[in-house]
Amino acid sequence: MNYIKHLKGLSLSILTAVIIFIGCQAAVEDITGPSALGNTLGIQGLFGGAGIQNDGASQATIRVEVFSTQSVPTVGATVTLTTTLGTLGSASLTTDGSGTAVTTLTSGTVTGVAFVTATVDNVSATTAVPII
Repeated sequence: MNYIKHLKGLSLSILTAVIIFIGCQAAVEDITGPSALGNTLGIQGLFGGAGIQNDGASQATIRVEVFSTQSVPTVGATVTLTTTLGTLGSASLTTDGSGTAVTTLTSGTVTGVAFVTATVDNVSATTAVPII
């Protein structure tokens, strides 16, 4: 009986640690910097399931964040985007008051992985969006 009690406590501790770890993950996937101007850049592709359909209409949201080395949002930073598959809603973005800029990636008819790269100043960050 005592063994089961300890096993339950250990399981609860592991579950709590996993939840804390997941909750502390960065909001972006790939973070690079600082740039020549002191900016840090991050990018994330947001899509449901295993990816977006190769129907030429499905979309993923591409979210970019730019911060100073002191973690202050960089307002008005110009971010250039490129992709290896699909079409971007905009190839150039300007960050808002929270240091964030958002666009979409629309799938094409080719399956594969779209690598979306954001560049600010002299640093780049990349996210992957599966097109299935």
